Amino acid sequence: MQATLSKDSTQQAGKIDARRRRYILFFVSYITSSVMFFYGFKNFYAEQVLLPAILFGTAAAFLINISYFRWSGNLNLACNIEALLVGCFVLSLVYQGGFNNTALYWVFPFPAILFGLLGVKKALFSNGLLLIVLALMLFVPELIMAEYKEAEASRFIASLLIVIIVCWINDHYRERSHEAMELLQQSKEIQANTDPLTLLLNRRFIDSSLNFSLQQQADALLPMAVIICDIDHFKQLNDQYGHAAGDAVLRHLASLFRNNLRQQDIACRIGGEEFLFFLPKTPVDAALQVAEKIRHALLDNPLQLEQLALPVSASFGVASCINSDSLAAAIEHADKQLYQAKNSGRNRVC
Repeated sequence: MQATLSKDSTQQAGKIDARRRRYILFFVSYITSSVMFFYGFKNFYAEQVLLPAILFGTAAAFLINISYFRWSGNLNLACNIEALLVGCFVLSLVYQGGFNNTALYWVFPFPAILFGLLGVKKALFSNGLLLIVLALMLFVPELIMAEYKEAEASRFIASLLIVIIVCWINDHYRERSHEAMELLQQSKEIQANTDPLTLLLNRRFIDSSLNFSLQQQADALLPMAVIICDIDHFKQLNDQYGHAAGDAVLRHLASLFRNNLRQQDIACRIGGEEFLFFLPKTPVDAALQVAEKIRHALLDNPLQLEQLALPVSASFGVASCINSDSLAAAIEHADKQLYQAKNSGRNRVC
């Protein structure tokens, strides 16, 4: 039940993170590629033809990747490809040297971009690998075309390491903060949707979560049986034994419900002595058997209150929800079946 309650906020958090990654992907693909095209044309007639080739090639690859993303909708693959292109561009640019040997200045924005595209763990690994390859290229000058001073190379590696560490700290604790906020939000949702006496779900859950889940994942829930349970003569029990005994009966019943329902079934307290059960992927005939099982469990397990055994019985109404728009109608039909059970003598299932 808690998983059902927290699903909405988890999905919402996932959507927000996916939106953030899409914006970064769009920025790198469109804005960064535009800058690359600009400098590519600016250096088009330079003696060193490798630089415009790197700029034009990377910009074109960015645009192809974003076109693929728009066609496929596969955000994870598009971000992974973009990160690979970023790494290839950085290494190619440092290898060539850039305009007037300024390649190293252009490397610093990309660690943050990798964290935005890949997430903390994958980005930390990718940046670490990129840092090692760059250090190898800079301190073994025979491997590259450009010429960098040793002091320039060492200061660049130290500065880049600091940038990567700061990016990691920022993203790591941003994720931890979001996780803590999500857990807090889930806790508030659970409290708002939980009956404090029985710790079962309450009527608000039906309106705030169940209807939404039914619309979003009907195939996983339908057909869904609906059972209404009402304790027989509960007012008389309260009047005779007191409200404390009545509360104990409600907690006792809630425990019996949990023991006789499946993990995926949902039990709600919707009134003083009235309960509502939702049984996903359950036809009416199976739901009738479940209701009978619970009815017998109530009779076989009277509440032991000090030296007194309080017998408790209940009446049940059963209906079926067969499509995502018929939940209210199913609850209404189950309620009519409940009244039929009560009018037929109580302690029965209809």
